[in-house]
Amino acid sequence: MKKIVKDALVLFAITLVAGILLGVVYQITLDPIAKANENAKEKAYKAVLAEADSFETIDALPSDDDINASSDIDFSKDKVNEVAIGKKGSETAGYVVTVTDSDGYGGDIKFTVGISTDGKVLGVSFLSISETAGLGMRAKQDPSFTSQFTDKSDAVTSFSVVTDGSASESNANVDAIGGSTITSKSVTKGVNYALAVYKLVAGN
Repeated sequence: MKKIVKDALVLFAITLVAGILLGVVYQITLDPIAKANENAKEKAYKAVLAEADSFETIDALPSDDDINASSDIDFSKDKVNEVAIGKKGSETAGYVVTVTDSDGYGGDIKFTVGISTDGKVLGVSFLSISETAGLGMRAKQDPSFTSQFTDKSDAVTSFSVVTDGSASESNANVDAIGGSTITSKSVTKGVNYALAVYKLVAGN
């Protein structure tokens, strides 16, 4: 009986010490992990808004109803993850909108969209994408696709995907990736969603 009690006490002591050590390790690594996540986020932001030297996250995001009411596009499969204002000194350099579109061929596609103060898309950078290698994954791997959203002479309120190679005929058209129309439409809808969010946030 005494041996059983002794073994139980030893086991309890070991468990207690292990729990305390795990708690200490967790607290020690908490700040570095948070810092690493923050650095990764800022890197993603600067990838689409290089002019900014700092970013301020917006807490009050537009509601789904307001976003859907602002456009004729069906955004039921889109959500806004975060919006940040890019600052260059005290001036606003632009906005970064992080969105997720759930209409990808392989599921959710999450990416950031950099938008200038006059509503032009400055960059698109993927955070997570699970499309087919050699097909839909080219949305991330081939910059010629995402570059179709940028370098426009005028701000585009909404982009459309074309499959006949005629994108150059209109500022608002985007050539689909060969064999990956679903992915192309998903990303394009996500960009349009980001633009709709930007307009509400910026008051444009």
